[in-house]
Amino acid sequence: MANRRDMLRGLGAASAATLAAAAATPAAAQAPTRLRMTHFADETSMFFIHTAPRFVERVRQFTGGRVQIQALPGGVIAPPLETYKAVEDGLADAGQLTPLYLVNRDPVNSFYGGHPGGMPPEMWMHWLYNAGGADLLAQHRRATMNMHAIPCGMGPAEIWHSHRPLTKPEDLRGVRFRAAGAWAQILNEYFGAAATTVPGSEVYTMLERRAVDAVEWSGPAENLKVGLQNAAPYITVPGPHTNGFMFEFLLPVRRWDALPDEQKRLIEAAARLATIEGLQAWVVEDMDAMRRIRTGRARVVQAEPALINAVREAGRDWAQKRVAEQDARNNPWMRRISESYYGFYDRWLQDASYRTID
Repeated sequence: MANRRDMLRGLGAASAATLAAAAATPAAAQAPTRLRMTHFADETSMFFIHTAPRFVERVRQFTGGRVQIQALPGGVIAPPLETYKAVEDGLADAGQLTPLYLVNRDPVNSFYGGHPGGMPPEMWMHWLYNAGGADLLAQHRRATMNMHAIPCGMGPAEIWHSHRPLTKPEDLRGVRFRAAGAWAQILNEYFGAAATTVPGSEVYTMLERRAVDAVEWSGPAENLKVGLQNAAPYITVPGPHTNGFMFEFLLPVRRWDALPDEQKRLIEAAARLATIEGLQAWVVEDMDAMRRIRTGRARVVQAEPALINAVREAGRDWAQKRVAEQDARNNPWMRRISESYYGFYDRWLQDASYRTID
């Protein structure tokens, strides 16, 4: 954990230095650029609290007010599951959104929303910022959506809440599981479960009324706020389906390309720093929340290594099947990004093994 904290602090310092240098560049007087940015979560959610306000404020600070973003919570412009469409249709100027909700549209989004059994935040940030992951995201969005995208927010691992203990691969068979993204598909294809996707506003009610047997929503702090520890008697840690999740700042190519280059650099730097700061704050809140959860009535059970490994293997196999499917459609993106993602993943496991990681 000490190494992780040192790394994150180092990244934050480097980003701050980059920002200071960029901000020192004089800019011609001009009217402020104003953007209405939709979000998928409501304003009381950790998803919103640790991503939107911090990014908005950093952009304001670094551009000297020349770029002003108004962050609108989910439901103001569009329902949570329709926020991408709101940006594409021009109802919002931009969005701070999770690619997790675009996996059914294009499987490549799993690598940016939070891939099952995939990278944890530290590894993920190295891939994004130093091994081409963010560049591939921007290229993909331009080529397939006519949008420009920047990584802009990251959350730590999630946990499960359920009406029966889920610790082994066979425990998932027949489970009605609220899930999203590739994990929903993997539950059905690899574990014999029955997955359903609903917005966050429905998660507690579905679990409490036993409309589902289990849910994944977020990490300890968000789930504690929602009250999921009171809706079902078991909590699985870690939630093997995701080691982290990511958000992107998305806007039409024409809006991004029209910005002065200096403003682009400052927005990118603000997004990077806000991502690091938000993750650090979120982890600490999750730790405090986990301590409270352990004193409650719900029983915390540990996912067995067999379950963690099964999800990791299923995630990679699912990705390889999607690569073959997209190749057959002459779509190169799944292969390009999968090879980059897993190439770095395997390199990390081999070449970063000299580090002590708790």
